[in-house]
Amino acid sequence: MNNNILSLRENILNIKDNKNFYFKKVSLKNFRNHRNLNLNLKNSSILIYGGNGSGKTNILEAISLLNQGKGLRKANIENFLNQENINDNENKTWGINVDFVSPNGRFNIGTGLKKNGFNKSRIAKINSDYTSLSSLSKILNISWITPQLCVLILSSMSEKRRFIDRLTISIDSLHLNRVYRYDKLFRQRNKILIQPNIDKTWLDTIETQISELSISIIARRLDLLEELENLYNFELKNNYLTKYFPSVRINVNGKLEKLLKEKPAVEVEDYVKLELKKSRSDNELFVSGPNNSVIEIFNRIDNKNLDSSSTGEQKLMLISIILSHARLLNDKFNMAPILLLDDIIEHLDKKHRKALFLEVSRHSAQSWFTSTSKDAFSEYPSFIDKINLQEIKENFNGNYYFRYGDI
Repeated sequence: MNNNILSLRENILNIKDNKNFYFKKVSLKNFRNHRNLNLNLKNSSILIYGGNGSGKTNILEAISLLNQGKGLRKANIENFLNQENINDNENKTWGINVDFVSPNGRFNIGTGLKKNGFNKSRIAKINSDYTSLSSLSKILNISWITPQLCVLILSSMSEKRRFIDRLTISIDSLHLNRVYRYDKLFRQRNKILIQPNIDKTWLDTIETQISELSISIIARRLDLLEELENLYNFELKNNYLTKYFPSVRINVNGKLEKLLKEKPAVEVEDYVKLELKKSRSDNELFVSGPNNSVIEIFNRIDNKNLDSSSTGEQKLMLISIILSHARLLNDKFNMAPILLLDDIIEHLDKKHRKALFLEVSRHSAQSWFTSTSKDAFSEYPSFIDKINLQEIKENFNGNYYFRYGDI
């Protein structure tokens, strides 16, 4: 073998990779367009490349389901099922299984579709034992950026709240459960109010729970924003990340947010209960709560609102939030999130692409990129495993084993 190739191979093998949180194996069964896909990996970042429609984003979507929620596309669980040979009984379910490595140990984690008659639900397992979806967040965190995310955040205030809540899960695994519970209780309350004979005792119980959840949800959102603010003040000022990506300030505004800064939480809960009681006889009366909080996102430098920024500025602000949040989880909580970066480098100029690569290469967890081409990653500052998705599906029956680049 040529001495230059031997030298290059030796240099690659000696690369020190500091990914402390990573997937050693990722397996998909009957998920979207992947009948059977098995990726055996090392602790480096990943580039999945291939043509449009090859299923690159589907892999990232599958990984995103290893946390609570509906994943990066927010799809229903039935939509994940591979449509080929759907009439075969064994192909009527889908599943995702990973071997995850972290400083806290090694875990086998799975999630998939469970059918019980006509009922369908998503289940989760850790080391073969059934567990709640919220328990997954205690083992690993996952963050993502997709081309659709910025559009969604700009589309409505409710999408901004969902975005903040997704980030908040990382510091409190029960946060999303509270959000779901809050919405469910409000629907129950509305049903009771339209009944001819109202059970006031039951209504009092529900409104007490709504009040408690309101304060818990808002308080945790504020905790997250305080942590991000502290990160900026103590680490990100004059930092290369904020040198190339806009430093972002996030505000959450509302009546309850204001009261929580002035009064004890118990007093604010009583205020919410009183509002709910008043609104029983006047359903047009405004009731303050986490479902009507106003989220504002600003560029710190020019105080420009995300909504009034250009498309390019919006993308940079979004990347800045996700990367800052990833630093926070690593530095403060020692839980660096797996990053899913779908088609992220498109439309980034060379300066911002280089800054992104530098930040991600220093990140303590595995990061997953997708692209139609590997050429844009030729200047990635450390080793990145490049997976040609079309090739492994066509020539290796969906099985991939880690190899060092193109050598």
